[in-house]
Amino acid sequence: MALFGPCEQRTLTARVVYAFIYTVLIVGAVTMIYPFLLMVGASLTSDTDFDDWRVIPAYLRDDTALFRKWMNDRYGADFNIARRIHRLDITSFRFLEKIPDYRVHDPKVVQRVEDWLECVKTLPDEWVRAHFIDDRRTRLTNQRYARWLMQKFNHDIDAFNRQYDTSYTSFTEVAPFEYDLTHKSRKETAPLRELYLEFRHTLPAHDLMAILATDAFLAWVERHIGGVNELNALLGTRYQSLHEVLFPSERPEDPRWRALWDRYVRERFPLLFVRVEGNWDAQWQQFLRERHPQRPYLAQSRFPATLPQDDLYFADWVLFTDAVVPAEAKRLITVEGLWREWLRQKYGTLQAVNAAHGTRWQSWEEIYPPRAETDVLTFWRNKDEIRREFLTRNYRLVLDYILFHGRALWNTFVLVLLTVLGQLTVQPLAAYGLSRFNLPYAHKVLLFLLATMAFPAEVAMIPNFLLIKELGLLNTYWALVLPGLASGMGIFLLKGYFDSLPRELYEAAMLDGAGELRMFWNITVPLAMPILAVIALGAFTSAYGGFMWAFLVVQKPEMWTMMVFLWQLGRDSYPWVWMASLVIAALPTLLVFIFAQKIILRGIIVPTMK
Repeated sequence: MALFGPCEQRTLTARVVYAFIYTVLIVGAVTMIYPFLLMVGASLTSDTDFDDWRVIPAYLRDDTALFRKWMNDRYGADFNIARRIHRLDITSFRFLEKIPDYRVHDPKVVQRVEDWLECVKTLPDEWVRAHFIDDRRTRLTNQRYARWLMQKFNHDIDAFNRQYDTSYTSFTEVAPFEYDLTHKSRKETAPLRELYLEFRHTLPAHDLMAILATDAFLAWVERHIGGVNELNALLGTRYQSLHEVLFPSERPEDPRWRALWDRYVRERFPLLFVRVEGNWDAQWQQFLRERHPQRPYLAQSRFPATLPQDDLYFADWVLFTDAVVPAEAKRLITVEGLWREWLRQKYGTLQAVNAAHGTRWQSWEEIYPPRAETDVLTFWRNKDEIRREFLTRNYRLVLDYILFHGRALWNTFVLVLLTVLGQLTVQPLAAYGLSRFNLPYAHKVLLFLLATMAFPAEVAMIPNFLLIKELGLLNTYWALVLPGLASGMGIFLLKGYFDSLPRELYEAAMLDGAGELRMFWNITVPLAMPILAVIALGAFTSAYGGFMWAFLVVQKPEMWTMMVFLWQLGRDSYPWVWMASLVIAALPTLLVFIFAQKIILRGIIVPTMK
């Protein structure tokens, strides 16, 4: 019945009432939609902007916000290196106010960057590492590596585990094999390292970061000496910031600088990139005789100029080089030195380098790699691709995890299908029997069915689990499906609905010779379609969204449903990835509701038309 008659609907009172009703409905819709939109917006973010809680993340329309986000992902744990590269006095990229201007659109600056990227490809593997890496495997290089491994091993993680003697359950768990060089680091030759290097050689040069000797030196200075004031007091210099300090590849002539240089080379510089000049065979053999008197055959070897990789002489070489070889005999192989040598071979003279690069270097020792310009130029060249990457990354990570991690989709599909079919079969038949036949104990059966709803689901899990375990059904589909085949509330609702159907329909069908099964299928089921849709929707949501029961009765990961895998992903990943997983998990329920709502509304509208 309408609130107002046809003549009253144009009055002011009717319009005010209708306006109030529509306003309440709109506000109610907004209070439901806005949190969902916030969740969608958060699923498009990362650690840089997750706390902003915007429906539309700022990086989608603001290049500066995009640059902050990209730089944070690019350097990750190497923030201090990025701060030195760009000479920033901030504690996080979140506080970066603008994109630095290094005249990167100048052709000479572009040439400088292109030369540097060509040089990066020639550097030793130990002096290079990939950008975009984090511990939880969510950034670009982690995802690229996982996809590369999937293609190489045809999505067969078992084949990978057999070949490399590992026990990974997914390619997304395989982390890039990067490591920090120490004073005594050797060249890493582990099979997983060789595999990773094969992948890393496929990356574009602008996604690789060269580790400069200056970076490690300044980190060592901050730990062992202090800030710029302490360094100036030690060296007698006037640096305004540690960003101005360059580590000399050659031993300095200044005695104070030379003493610091000698100490650093002796304590921290990787011996893997030290070459000893001169003939040290006699001292080396004498050192071995004194150190290994029981093994005189060792003293017959010649002194290797570089760090031996075998265990026989490794420890002796390290001790001899640190204790006996003077600093002036040590030649350091640094990225800065290799860059200068590369330029010398290409251009020949310093004047030619300055002319090509638009620089004003006064000596070869001043030349420094253009890493800051490389960052900014790479950003501008790939801005649209970077924005698309951030827009889809979290969702691709979740989908890769679901599709290629166990059998989550198949298990969930089987569970939902069997649960919906089971409830649409068992509950209507039970309710039909209680409604059609005048059973004297029907009310007792209903009371028994409804009594089960008095206990929380967590309490019911205990006897259900014990029964499933006693039947030997753990880690099977039966364990997932059987406890949800029937619902006391569903049978109660169906019985009440069946009781309201006119008895004349059944009497007419019986006169035509129809049996109970035909009457049930041709009369009862079509008329009960709206309430069956409600039951199917409830069965779908309970089976699809069920986590605790699935986690309890199926211990084997190959039997886990999608919700269990998403819980594991949320535990091992970041909140923004978890938000993306929630959005993806919500879509099937939304689609099923949209599909079922027409049938549900038919049950509301049709009775009012009778």
